[in-house]
Amino acid sequence: MLSETDIFLGLDVGTTSVKAGLVNGCGRGLAQAGQEYPTRFLGRNRVEQSPWDWWDAATKAVRRLVSEHSALARAVRGISISSQAPTLFAIDQSGRPVRDGMIWMDQRAGDVCRDQLAGHRAYIQEITGNRLNAYFALPKLLWQKEHEPEAYRRAWKYLQINGWLVFRLTGQCSVDLSSAALTQTLNIRTLRTEEGLFSRLGLDAEKWPEVYACGECVGTVTKEAARLWGIPPGIPVAAGCIDGASSPLGLNLVRPGEIFEMSGQSSGIGVILPAPEFHPNLCLMKHALPGLWLQKGSMSCSGGSLKWFRDQVDGRPGASFEEYSRLAESSVPGAHGVTFLPYLCGERAPLWDRSLRGMFFGLGMDTGKADLVRAVMEGTAFALRTILDEFQDPRIHEKILLGTGGGYRSRVWSQIKSDVLNCTIRVRQADFDAALRGNALLAMQALGETPPANREDSPEHAALYRPDPGTRELYEHRYQHYCHIFQTNRALFEQNEV
Repeated sequence: MLSETDIFLGLDVGTTSVKAGLVNGCGRGLAQAGQEYPTRFLGRNRVEQSPWDWWDAATKAVRRLVSEHSALARAVRGISISSQAPTLFAIDQSGRPVRDGMIWMDQRAGDVCRDQLAGHRAYIQEITGNRLNAYFALPKLLWQKEHEPEAYRRAWKYLQINGWLVFRLTGQCSVDLSSAALTQTLNIRTLRTEEGLFSRLGLDAEKWPEVYACGECVGTVTKEAARLWGIPPGIPVAAGCIDGASSPLGLNLVRPGEIFEMSGQSSGIGVILPAPEFHPNLCLMKHALPGLWLQKGSMSCSGGSLKWFRDQVDGRPGASFEEYSRLAESSVPGAHGVTFLPYLCGERAPLWDRSLRGMFFGLGMDTGKADLVRAVMEGTAFALRTILDEFQDPRIHEKILLGTGGGYRSRVWSQIKSDVLNCTIRVRQADFDAALRGNALLAMQALGETPPANREDSPEHAALYRPDPGTRELYEHRYQHYCHIFQTNRALFEQNEV
């Protein structure tokens, strides 16, 4: 049986930063650290990150933990890593990156979906449970084979970001079940790589790594990696999972029908499923636990929209987001008639349109910065409403939505979401990151241990945001106005695509 003296290391590689945390055998978070890293926006629809930035940021975050908590670090028994996904990234036979990774934001393979994969659409949907879109790794792989044949030839194994870190730690290649499901190479019924898909598309299945369960041990930490990170060698490393699966696990979202919203660079609303289920406008994802699935709709740029406003419009990189929350509170519901479309990176669910772009609509000489900030918060909430409306359960608005992630540190943004979505949102007040805790639970499984049962937060550790009846009519009108704006301008966005 695990105890407080058993320590586990969890890491989460998000879209903008890496977090690392230490959790004891009772499931209590003890310490965490983070390290940001850059993203390269290379023109329309091309977004890349360096694999060495992922590794260096992870190393710095872990070493900070080790330097501040050396006794805990010496007691680490297991490691698990989650990450943003899907990413197209490969290593050669010497274990070196072939090129930088095309992350989930990258939409350059849109033409591949239209021209090369259209005839395989029904087959891909049947096998993978997801629609055909350049967000997934499969279209990117075909794009690389056609446009970068030398990179495709040199590729020995294609890895996801967490798989790259696992490889650097253990020397073993792997892909976890949850990440494999988003590459569109996994058969959701057999939970194995669908080799018939590779042969049908003229791709080499040998370039794909072995699929592991999320809590399955892939290998142990090498002496070289242990020395670099400042931890003991020989520690078992789990396959890990996508970040969209580690957070629900860490939050004890393990019962079918539970609904949640994860708020970060991107945001998404998800429901726990007992079995895989296809939805034309939502995404099917594998839960970190066996036998469970997630049906999720994710927008591309929620927290990223506010960060863009802070850095690019207000010109204040590094300024506290609390200042922007106070600004939004000083405006009014409806932002004095300003509407924001948060499509700075195109859009995923439910529109799946890479040509969409961001827009402020309704600017006037009396528009102030507070109105613009409030419009950003309201616009991202409207985008989430388009996702919520896709779920087929008619009782969805009657359920309490669990809110988690950095966006929920803002009270005004949380209340705006409750008002726009017309549902009660329960925000767990926790100082420790849920994804890191979820990873620690997977690390325990990799040792063959039974993780501790999660406890529900007591009421004093949660904030409830209930819809304000006084804004219902206003926000319903503003939401319809928002939908009319993006629908009216879709053709113009497509014509403007270069």
